[in-house]
Amino acid sequence: MSNKKNKETKSFAEMTEWLQTPLGENLLQTELSLLEDMINRRFGYHLLQLSCADIAVYDDSPIGHKFSLTPSTKVKNASLVAQAEAIPLAGESVDMVVLHHALDYSGDPHQLLREVDRVLIAGGHLLIIGFNPFSTWGARHKFGRNSGKSPWQSNLLSSMRLSDWLELLDFKIEQVHYGLYCLPINSSKLIRYSSFMGKLAQRLNWPTGGIYVISAKKQALPMTPIREPWKAIPRKAKGLALGDNASIAPNQPHNKTLH
Repeated sequence: MSNKKNKETKSFAEMTEWLQTPLGENLLQTELSLLEDMINRRFGYHLLQLSCADIAVYDDSPIGHKFSLTPSTKVKNASLVAQAEAIPLAGESVDMVVLHHALDYSGDPHQLLREVDRVLIAGGHLLIIGFNPFSTWGARHKFGRNSGKSPWQSNLLSSMRLSDWLELLDFKIEQVHYGLYCLPINSSKLIRYSSFMGKLAQRLNWPTGGIYVISAKKQALPMTPIREPWKAIPRKAKGLALGDNASIAPNQPHNKTLH
């Protein structure tokens, strides 16, 4: 357990440092731009953020109580220190959860999503920011994963796979937006040069952006399921009018139900 915690703390520190590079700053600016319209229209009492780095992406939210879960106390935005896969909060206690590349760095993304589902209220909102494997960033990740440097050591999950997982947990997918069309090269000049079509691509929501943002809502289930009363439907005999009922002859075998 201590090795896992040390690994998470090290990765957290490395991503915090990497986000201060030209490529990291461009990534963060793009993410904040995509989040702006999604996060400032969601209301409630409590917002929880789980991030891969010591950064707050929820400043534009009108929710009053905003806090972060981090793997270490030695960070600026440390509100709650714990593992993301075991959130120390009561069930249905927060109105919004923001996963800022938390799934990309999770050792058990299924468990993390189950925990998010548990702490979210019915009707609560979930925002997921992740790296897109079907992009130039995904290609850079594939060939640079052995370098041991962030963010190329993360585990990329496609937006389609996450959408399937969320639907199994009874979330409704509201929006999926893509962004970050620059080449993943840490050079300010090359970033500007390769971003000349980025604004148009982002406006058209091309699915080849380096990142995606998924907005999902936890479905509110009724307290008492409403079921229609079951009614037997009489069989129709071949050759009779639709309005005529016919019973099955006693000597004729019933059709077997397929299993």
